[in-house]
Amino acid sequence: MRRPGLIVLVLLVVAFAVLAQLVDLPDGSGLRSVVDRAGPAAPVLFLAVCAIGTAVFLPKPVLGTAAGLLFGVGWGSALAVAGFTAGALIAFAVARRLGRDTVQGWLGERLEVVERLFTRRGVEATLVLRLLPVVPFTLSNFAAGVTAVRARDFALGTALGLVPSTVLAAVLGDALDDLGSPRSLVALAIWGVLAAAGVWWGRNLVAAAAKAS
Repeated sequence: MRRPGLIVLVLLVVAFAVLAQLVDLPDGSGLRSVVDRAGPAAPVLFLAVCAIGTAVFLPKPVLGTAAGLLFGVGWGSALAVAGFTAGALIAFAVARRLGRDTVQGWLGERLEVVERLFTRRGVEATLVLRLLPVVPFTLSNFAAGVTAVRARDFALGTALGLVPSTVLAAVLGDALDDLGSPRSLVALAIWGVLAAAGVWWGRNLVAAAAKAS
């Protein structure tokens, strides 16, 4: 999990709590009743929003929290992970069409770091890039598209790597009616641990890639 993502999520939770004190907002159950009345169109629309939003740099923590608020932890997490993975693959495919020169202009030297990681460890590199604050999520998807990583490995690593942070965001979204609840506090604590573990793991991978270059 990236530190900017954690900051965005905390700010979102705080802003929602303040807004809830000032405006008579519907609670989670009220919003879910609206979603239920929308029928099958609601999850399909949300999946599309997650996929397109991820590809065009919408904050993933915001979408993950919205998933928990609108659909609950289980269903919301599944929709968000599927949507985020689809969005990552969209960016991946676009990058392959645009070519290396264009993506190099966006990422600069960071592309070389990402490329070394993917050359050595496809799935593991994708997993850690979901956690490591070296390259933002969407930019790492574009970077992957101009490396040698296979689309299958990229999709698998992305889906697996998104599960922990997405579930935590959905838990917070599901608990927005009671932000002081134990599960909200535990989710935030675990989020911090994941961020720290991602930095440690990522630095080791980057160091190994640098030695091999």
